[in-house]
Amino acid sequence: MMTKNRLEKTVLQTQEMFDRYGEINGDKDIIHYDDAYAKARGFRGTLGHGLMYTGYVCDLAAKKYGRDWHYRGRLTVKYVRGVCPGDQLVVSIEPDGEVQCKSQFDTTLVGSATLT
Repeated sequence: MMTKNRLEKTVLQTQEMFDRYGEINGDKDIIHYDDAYAKARGFRGTLGHGLMYTGYVCDLAAKKYGRDWHYRGRLTVKYVRGVCPGDQLVVSIEPDGEVQCKSQFDTTLVGSATLT
């Protein structure tokens, strides 16, 4: 199963999501949990975990490529901006495999999801 359509999903980001993801992966970096700390370093607020967004992209790639994604999938991403609580993150994969995450403020992740 491979779709030739653009796939997209929107995920509202919350601090609770950041906290729970950090519990699962063991990431204790304060930038994900302390709003004042993050703002003092020039961010709009705490930062989400990059691998969360990679997971969103992989979910769309699995929908696009079906079973083949799990055996022949290749993902390349670059994190270009932070994601903060309250962001409406739009995750998309184009027919050619180009992937992107974009908030209401800016593009946050770019890359590609293809089959080898």
